[in-house]
Amino acid sequence: MIHAARLDLSPMPLIMMRAIQDGNWPGVGRLLGTEIPAEWRDGDWQWLDHRVARAEADPAELAWAPHVLLLRQDQGAGGPARVVVGDAGFHGSPDESGRVEVGYMVLSAYRRQGLAEEAVRALLAWAVAEQQVTRFQACINTGNIASLNLIRKLGFSQIGSQRHERRGDELIFHLDQG
Repeated sequence: MIHAARLDLSPMPLIMMRAIQDGNWPGVGRLLGTEIPAEWRDGDWQWLDHRVARAEADPAELAWAPHVLLLRQDQGAGGPARVVVGDAGFHGSPDESGRVEVGYMVLSAYRRQGLAEEAVRALLAWAVAEQQVTRFQACINTGNIASLNLIRKLGFSQIGSQRHERRGDELIFHLDQG
């Protein structure tokens, strides 16, 4: 687990990825020790299929598994200690050039609070410290102004564009550290 200032980034083990694929949200909640918000349950999880297949074929892929963003809460509030606020991670292990693609999603109620920035900074720091990866990519939909601003704030530079079959027009950004 990666810890940041307000977030715990919990990697998804295969059992959790399979439970998400199966729509077993009570099981996912038990694995995380918290309730699963409707917006997260209703998300497009189709991308997870290829991640499960790759992890089953090569267990080393689990190091690059997606992470659940868990916001730590004050126990005095009477609610759960942690709340699911989104997910973030890498799209897989480094490519042939040693570059990994980062992606993230924060639930509507938690946007514009710096959580995506906190999560991405923690993931990049982990990749550098634990995996010696210093080359990163992000692909952002052209209409997602908040993410475009964030990725630029993090030091990424636009290197091109592409058309994604499901997400539409995207800008491609790279960041090389070290």
